[in-house]
Amino acid sequence: MTKIYVATPVPEDRRNLFTSIEGADVTFIDRSAVKAEDLLDAEVILGNLPLSMVKDLPALKWLQLDSAGANTYKELPEHIALTNASGAYGTAISEHMIGCVFMVMKNLARYLDIQKEHEFTNLGSVNTVSSSKVLCVGMGDIGSSFAKKMNALGAEVYGVRRRVHETPDYVKAMYTMENMDEIIGECDVVALSLPETEETIHLFDETRLRKMKKGAILVNVGRGSAIVTEDLLKIMREEYLSGACLDVTDPEPLPKNHPLWNTKHVYITPHISGRFNAAVTYDLVLNIFRKNLLHYLNNEPLENTVDRSIGY
Repeated sequence: MTKIYVATPVPEDRRNLFTSIEGADVTFIDRSAVKAEDLLDAEVILGNLPLSMVKDLPALKWLQLDSAGANTYKELPEHIALTNASGAYGTAISEHMIGCVFMVMKNLARYLDIQKEHEFTNLGSVNTVSSSKVLCVGMGDIGSSFAKKMNALGAEVYGVRRRVHETPDYVKAMYTMENMDEIIGECDVVALSLPETEETIHLFDETRLRKMKKGAILVNVGRGSAIVTEDLLKIMREEYLSGACLDVTDPEPLPKNHPLWNTKHVYITPHISGRFNAAVTYDLVLNIFRKNLLHYLNNEPLENTVDRSIGY
C-alpha cells in the first residue's frame, strides 16, 4: 500500500475520491496542526505543506500542490517529484478579472461612493470593452482564460509569454517579455497573471508603468512582486491610471497602515480571486489530485510537473 497524506481540506462526502482507489492508504490531515514527525512514512503528499516540513522527509517521492504557483518549492530535492494544480484556477480568476475591468471601466466603485452620499451625479462618458485593446501578460491557464473571455466580449486581445510558439485564434498577436513595450502603450487594459520568477519580479517598475496608456486599467492576479509597489503608489497618486485592481500585493498581506489601502482608484482584494472561494475551483483541484494519483499508482507519467528552474 502507498502511504498518502492529504493536506488539503476534503469534505467527508468527497473523501471516497481517494479512499476508493486500490493500493492507496490515505490519511487526511490538518495542515495547520501536523508536524514533520507525523509524516515520516509519507510517500505521497497532496497539498501545500511548508517546504521546511517536507524537504527532508525520508520516504517522500511526490508532492502534489493545490496551487498553480510553485515558486516557493523550487528548492525541493530533485528526487521528489513536484506537480501543481495548473488548470484549476482559470475559470474563477478570469471572471474576477472581468469584474475588475467592468468595475473600473464603468465607474461602478465611484458610483457606490456617490450612493453613500445620496447624490445623483453623472460621472460622464465611459469606455466599452468592445472598443478596447487588452494585453494579457502571462498566458498560462489564467491569462488564456481571461483572453478568451475578453475576445468573446469584442476586445482586441494581445498576449505576452516567455516564448512565443503560436498565436491562439482569440489573440491578435503575441509578444515576449522583451518586446511587450511595443504594444503596451496602445492597450486600455493590462492584466498580469504571472508566476514569481527572476524574470517577473519588479517587471512593472515606474518606467514600464509609465509606458502604459494614460487612463488604462491595471489588473494583477499573479504575484504582487511583479509590480514595484512604491512606483505604483507614485503614479496612482498622479491619477496616471484610471484604476489598479490588485488581488495580490507586495508585501502580502498588506500591512494595515500601508498607504496603498487609501490610494485613490486602487482596489484591493485579499488574494481571493482563486483559492477555493469558487466551488468549481475546488472540484477541479480534487480532480487533478485524483487523476495524478492514479497516474502515480499505475507508474504512469504525472501531469502538471513543475519546472524547478522557472518555478511553475
